[in-house]
Amino acid sequence: MPKMPYGAIASAKIPLVLWFMVLIGGVLWSGGNAQNSNAPSKAVSEQLVAAINDLARNLGQQLGTSSGGNSSKTELFSPVSIGSMMFLMLRIANRETRNELLNALQLKQYTVSGSGNIPKNFARLLKEFTHDIAGKGILEELPGWHTSSSCYPKMEGADYEDDDDDDKYLDEPIQPNVVQLANGIFLQNGLINNTKFVKLAKELYEAQIKEVNFKEQPRAARVSINHWVNESTRGRIDEILSDDLSTSTQMVIANALYFKATWETFFNEPQFTRPQTFFPDGEDQPSVMVPTMFASGCFPYYASPELNARIMAFPYRNRTTSMYIILPNDSNRAKVRQLQAKLSSTELDQLIARMRLQKALVQFPRMHATNTYDLKHALQKLGVKALFDRTKNNLKLAAPYNRTATVGRLRKLFVSEMVHKIDLDVNERGTEGGAVTITAMERSLPPVNFRVKGPFILAIRHDPTKMLLFYGAVFDPS
Repeated sequence: MPKMPYGAIASAKIPLVLWFMVLIGGVLWSGGNAQNSNAPSKAVSEQLVAAINDLARNLGQQLGTSSGGNSSKTELFSPVSIGSMMFLMLRIANRETRNELLNALQLKQYTVSGSGNIPKNFARLLKEFTHDIAGKGILEELPGWHTSSSCYPKMEGADYEDDDDDDKYLDEPIQPNVVQLANGIFLQNGLINNTKFVKLAKELYEAQIKEVNFKEQPRAARVSINHWVNESTRGRIDEILSDDLSTSTQMVIANALYFKATWETFFNEPQFTRPQTFFPDGEDQPSVMVPTMFASGCFPYYASPELNARIMAFPYRNRTTSMYIILPNDSNRAKVRQLQAKLSSTELDQLIARMRLQKALVQFPRMHATNTYDLKHALQKLGVKALFDRTKNNLKLAAPYNRTATVGRLRKLFVSEMVHKIDLDVNERGTEGGAVTITAMERSLPPVNFRVKGPFILAIRHDPTKMLLFYGAVFDPS
């Protein structure tokens, strides 16, 4: 698919489309790191993907604690957005900060010089991810269910064609998936003194770097950052900064992820979505009413006795990306917390590898979630502390105070704020203006009834790279 310009986003109200926007903003800091010339490799790429997905589990536990513990409705965030920001920070981090970031990412082996090329491998993964490239990619692996197009057996002499292809019911052509990952770096005028980083940030991380004047024009700086945010989400998120920043601010980093895709198997028309009971903390506790969508067809599915849970996937049109719903049996808040702790990157891969297409009836809540997190607090809990310490020289980016001196005294740069914001909308319909008719042709009673009426874990995964676009617990989708 052709590459979309950064900032290409559509209206928030489009149905049967998953709209996912993520913003990581308000990062005040700077830093750097050398790299070797190793070419991208499957082994290194697998380690980086595992780092992002294990970060999802660890951050999920920390964000759950900080967002209200037993009162939060949703705890969704974007691992690939946060991970891409952390990998970018490695480029300019001094040793102590770099080691803490690598430890938080569980990549201690990269503290040794020459142990692998993170930037080139991550850049390759980002290319496959943001260009929505189909196929096995650098990881050379896809879930087994990708090889099957239908769960209905071929019947010799049957007088029907496979009706799994719903394209005929669309008034307009199916649009390809749209994936955008954009990094915006905003620096105090005259601060940057690392042209190599500027070049690498653009080439490897697709980052826009812009100078602003926090010191003398803090309002104009805030407006500039919010304008970038607004453009990057086409108005879906108006702003990430509601107040002017301190005049001592030196650097702000914002990261925006946008994903839009249509379902491979459609849910019902919106007028047929109806309220159903949902139990945020188990069926022995009070319930809420949530608008619930319905679907019938072939879905990747596995019932895990080891985890006492079931997993179902909802693939998007070209099967590069899927929404995985992991539902504990007799689900409640405590069971979801326990499942989160067990769901490492390896465990998630093994769970998905066991999935097979099965006929199913599905009931799933229509939902719209927005979450804002203080990543500074969460990362500190994971051991990233030097980055936020104003007494230390953490990052290799700024010019010295005395530019005329042979050796100038370096500025001590640190992160004073780090905010992560998401907006996620799951609707019934496809592309804008396209009316969809769902036709369920039941040839036999589906063996699986997947009714999501209690807390669950949601994972939106780009299957060729295995990277998690969105992840987290949903306790109450109302």
